[in-house]
Amino acid sequence: MKKVLSLLLTAAFAIGAYAADVTLDFTAQGYANQAEVSELSSQDVTVKLDKGTNKNTPKFYTTGNAVRLYTGGTLTISSSKTITKAVFTYSEVFNNQEFSFTSHQNATGKNEVVPVTSGSFTETAVEGTWTGSTNEVTFTVPNDNGLNGHTRIQKIIVTVEGEATSIDAPKFSVPAGTYYEPQTVELSAAEGATIYYTTNGADPSQVNDVYVNPIEVSQSMTIKAIAVKGDLVSEVATAEYVIAEATYVANIAAYVALGNGAYAGISNPVTVFYANGNNVWVKDDSGILCIYGKVAGEMNYKNGDIIPGGFGGYLKEYNGGPEMTFNGDQDLFGFKAATAGEAVQPEEARAAGVTADSWGHYVVIKNAKVADVSSKNFNITDASGTLAGYNSYNVTLPTDNASYNITGIVATHTKDGNTTVQLMPTEFEKIVDIDNLPVVDDLAALLAKVDDGNDYKVATPVTVVAHSGQQLYITDGTTFARVYGSLPITYKNGDVISGIAGNVTLRYGMTQVNPIAASFGEAVEGSKVEPAEVYIEEVAQADVHKYMRFSEVSLTAVTKDDGTTDTRNITMSDDTGEMLLYLNGFGVSYPESLEGEFNVEGFVVIYKKNAETDAVLEIYPTLIEKVGGVEPGLPGDVDGNNLVNGSDVTALYNHLLNGAEVGGNADVDGNGTVNGSDVTALYNLLLK
Repeated sequence: MKKVLSLLLTAAFAIGAYAADVTLDFTAQGYANQAEVSELSSQDVTVKLDKGTNKNTPKFYTTGNAVRLYTGGTLTISSSKTITKAVFTYSEVFNNQEFSFTSHQNATGKNEVVPVTSGSFTETAVEGTWTGSTNEVTFTVPNDNGLNGHTRIQKIIVTVEGEATSIDAPKFSVPAGTYYEPQTVELSAAEGATIYYTTNGADPSQVNDVYVNPIEVSQSMTIKAIAVKGDLVSEVATAEYVIAEATYVANIAAYVALGNGAYAGISNPVTVFYANGNNVWVKDDSGILCIYGKVAGEMNYKNGDIIPGGFGGYLKEYNGGPEMTFNGDQDLFGFKAATAGEAVQPEEARAAGVTADSWGHYVVIKNAKVADVSSKNFNITDASGTLAGYNSYNVTLPTDNASYNITGIVATHTKDGNTTVQLMPTEFEKIVDIDNLPVVDDLAALLAKVDDGNDYKVATPVTVVAHSGQQLYITDGTTFARVYGSLPITYKNGDVISGIAGNVTLRYGMTQVNPIAASFGEAVEGSKVEPAEVYIEEVAQADVHKYMRFSEVSLTAVTKDDGTTDTRNITMSDDTGEMLLYLNGFGVSYPESLEGEFNVEGFVVIYKKNAETDAVLEIYPTLIEKVGGVEPGLPGDVDGNNLVNGSDVTALYNHLLNGAEVGGNADVDGNGTVNGSDVTALYNLLLK
């Protein structure tokens, strides 16, 4: 009898114990750009943000689509119920910076863990998870000594004990407002809820349309929606959209003439001469313009690209010149995929000859030295004189006394009524007498010079294994190495390069060759490098950077803490063990299905989050191929080199414009034809 009573009590406790997830989504509130954010509540959970010891108040920025909380700032989650878990989603990586809590670094370069008042906190690059048991927990952004001075939070999912007593109204993916092109609006609500909506301005009820697919807003309309889950019915959410006709002018000069505060478009094409993240610098025959905003940055523009006319935005002054950007609900609009053009070469200039009249000019100052570096400020000196520099684009500043060719964009900075002309650097090319560098015999000898700070020339020719963006993997037949940096030529597997030079540093526990770009010249065609066939258990730390093949392996999805699939990581396993694949920069797409067996090729790397964590071996895959045929996960490989990168864009344009033969899959969107829509699909694929 006692045993039966015990079982009944246990069952009653299990039935009575509930846990509810409450989502506090900053991205769904319709905040204007730079709106101050101090509090957000949902159901019985409140999040409060405070600037703490920082002078900057927490604000929402549409660039990054997140709330920025600065060093010393605090975030407090509270509820009348017991909080057991909080999962933070961070903004995307931008300019090679992560904006999580623990990405902040102290003066020694060691990551600092975010201080919390109770519980424990763990983190990946895109997500942080707190666990504990309390009614209130406070997080503080750590002191990072000026490095990465804030975190960017998009949403927080808070788990509380107790059953939900209300349900939040649906959220709109596009804030209400005036737009100058059609919008696609997605509605979202609590998990398991049904959304009912109207588009005629009437209040919805459970007899109206059930939301299934995104709503296409091609003309002005008001969308109203409710969420229903069981007996819970939300309040009505409303968003009014106005689709207006934009004002267009012919060119940059006419756009600038409209004056600060204008909101208009440019009807003629412009040429890109520099792009960095969401900063895109363009020119035409009439003038120069800086474009700043997420929309432009997502297009992955590069030097030489021609942006079709029909784009626009809000006009304001930036560093002494015109900037097209966003303001409140006046966002950038009309940006389309570019056509390839000739790369824009910088104008040669002298330090003393750069004046405010040169604003926006793309220049190179040759044979100059860098001195007086203080955070982002520094001086450039050549034979003519000195020019101020400001590291706006986070380029690595030289720390030696060598001479450089310094490329950058001219800007001005005004403070206390004084205007200073500055160069915002985009590249430092070290001037090195390559022929007189000390020579090492081979790659092994070069890698042995790690962290000695000197440049060396390699006597033995090297063969390219793979090249994607700034990542180049090479071998001399015995040793494999990773070269990281901008190079003047894009190489392919089998290319042989002679006379390469550079220095070696240690990064994430791996050696990295920092190249002298001028030493990487034209290649001659050689034999293609084939990967070594191995089993997973055979991979050791001594194999870092080696090129390997794993046949007939199984792939398993990696799940994030919030239950969604991690599209950058896949677990690979065979009969001998398992290891992680990390999709990093070689154009390999996440397979549409993980069923069946796969052949995988790629490079062995070390993943080491910080000094306290153990080194874990991973693979950067260059190929994921389904056994029995190529998995239809590599659309966009237009040139047929088993990679999806910038060279495929060129190949696709040559095919569309000139009928050039293609060696791979040019039907990127899979609709059975190759046309302009494949260009957009390819850009979207590259931006994933």
